[in-house]
Amino acid sequence: MLKTHQINTKLIWYEVQDPSQAEQDQLIKLGVTREMLCYALDPNESARTEIDPVSGNSLIVFDIITPNSRLAATEPVGMLIDKKGNFYTIARSTTTRISEKLFATARENYPDKSHLTAIDIFLNTSSVLIAEYISTITTVNRRRNVIQSNLRQKIQSGAISSLMELETQMIYMLDSLRTDRTAISRLQAYLGGQVDDRQKEYFADVLVENTQAVDMANQAAEVIGAISGAYTNLNNQRLDKSLRILTMLQALMAVPTIVTGFYGMNMKLPFTNMPYSWLLTFAITGLLIIVEIYILIKAHFFDR
Repeated sequence: MLKTHQINTKLIWYEVQDPSQAEQDQLIKLGVTREMLCYALDPNESARTEIDPVSGNSLIVFDIITPNSRLAATEPVGMLIDKKGNFYTIARSTTTRISEKLFATARENYPDKSHLTAIDIFLNTSSVLIAEYISTITTVNRRRNVIQSNLRQKIQSGAISSLMELETQMIYMLDSLRTDRTAISRLQAYLGGQVDDRQKEYFADVLVENTQAVDMANQAAEVIGAISGAYTNLNNQRLDKSLRILTMLQALMAVPTIVTGFYGMNMKLPFTNMPYSWLLTFAITGLLIIVEIYILIKAHFFDR
């Protein structure tokens, strides 16, 4: 899909989603290189800013939250500013949400779009996308609180798995936020004198928001990791206790087997001709069990 939106007399927004070969050829005629198209459409591309000195285009690969993705919690989307000052969003089916964010941002922040530039669109969109990270981190913290509360009452394997899922999600988000920051900083450095004082201040604000999101993600990841580790250790302790009990029972049950097996052999043994010799086997078994329990107590087996 390739749609054209005339924002004002100097700015066109090209909305691209999973472009066909014909649409890619059309983008190349507009000045977008095939190499940059490949970067923008690659689901495994790292977030960064790519500058093409020949065409004068700036490609920003930006990681965004993708709740419906099967690949990861975040995926890259391409935003491109050409030498004429036009703006491109190059998305796949899992990252089309950027168009919704861009539309909403333009409506809310810029009722008068006559002086809107591609840099303004990028900065506003980046701010909204970073705010979405913060919102998602807050949601993760709430889910973690619910899981933690349930674990206080009863340890469940499903809850531990949920914690691991949250921990994995935070790792993806933290890495994406860091690489997004690098992409924003590189674009700011490249644009240099092309941005006015208002845009410089907005760049600084966006980077501050990114830093806040990184701090929140770091803290959330550390808390989730600590809780997951604590309950894993608790599970291990419970398993160790169960194994020690089974070991003790196995040792105790071995005594009657040895005694009865010994007296069951077809040979002459002491006390076998006595009328109540079978009671003697019980007595010997009981005595040996008491001795075994005494040895276990002395070895502090029950105190571990």
